[in-house]
Amino acid sequence: MPQGGALPSTSIIVVSRHRPQALARCLAALAGQTHPDFEIVLVADPASAGLRPDLPLKRLAFDRANVSAARNEGLALAAGDVVLFIDDDALAEPGWAEALAAPFADSRVIAAAGFTRGPDGLRWQVRAERITPSGRALPLEVAGTALLPPENGCPVSTIGTNCGFRRTALLAVGGFDPAFAYYLDESDVNLRMAARFPAGLTAVVPAAQVIHGAAPGAGRGAA
Repeated sequence: MPQGGALPSTSIIVVSRHRPQALARCLAALAGQTHPDFEIVLVADPASAGLRPDLPLKRLAFDRANVSAARNEGLALAAGDVVLFIDDDALAEPGWAEALAAPFADSRVIAAAGFTRGPDGLRWQVRAERITPSGRALPLEVAGTALLPPENGCPVSTIGTNCGFRRTALLAVGGFDPAFAYYLDESDVNLRMAARFPAGLTAVVPAAQVIHGAAPGAGRGAA
């Protein structure tokens, strides 16, 4: 049976590697979150792991180019009933953590996805989608928070810079697969969680918004 109640305890996991300026901005936005019971878990290269010593972060030095392995390290440190993920080149709106964690008060919810804006903060980068086993994205139209089950084997997709999971459910499927060093790691999790928990619901939360800066990287152009 679904259960309502207060906001669940929440861990926000941030993975960063050699992008200290973007990370500093990300942490500044997270420090202003309105959630009454959250912690920040930072998994970053040794030089960046010590940023913002004024903040009571859980910190782990990790310098391998594998986002899935880094996220699993953060998951192991997390104490919250819910774990939220955001990229180091993203800025969370002030109510992001509270909005994204709230649906987990319903015991049927195992994952959550917010809405993500592009670098200019105006245009949408990702809103609501399902993902097929072949990797195709199927847009969804939602007006407010919606709790959705998998449909014909297609779960709601989560983007790694704006997503959340019930910690016990994510651990039950083994976390992220390090075979996905970058990209599609969260899609793999979505499909495995749908197979393990076919009645589990994913919350689509339009009010949980981040601005994703898309910092330059090996697979991206400067623009």
